Amino acid sequence: MSVAIHKEGDWYVAIDPVTGVASQGKSIDEALKNFQEAFELWFENAEEWERERAVKGEPVATMVIEIKV
Repeated sequence: MSVAIHKEGDWYVAIDPVTGVASQGKSIDEALKNFQEAFELWFENAEEWERERAVKGEPVATMVIEIKV
């Protein structure tokens, strides 16, 4: 499983791009610990196909987009 971590203000945010499960913490370790708990809760309630996709790590879609700023 790949988890992306980025900082938003004073918080670190951990997110799984495949499932959309995310959590935050004041440190990277705390964000990952909270992510583990959030993912376990998600997994318990996910549909079978969602669990299979999460375990395989298959994204729903991958796209290249152009953003004008």
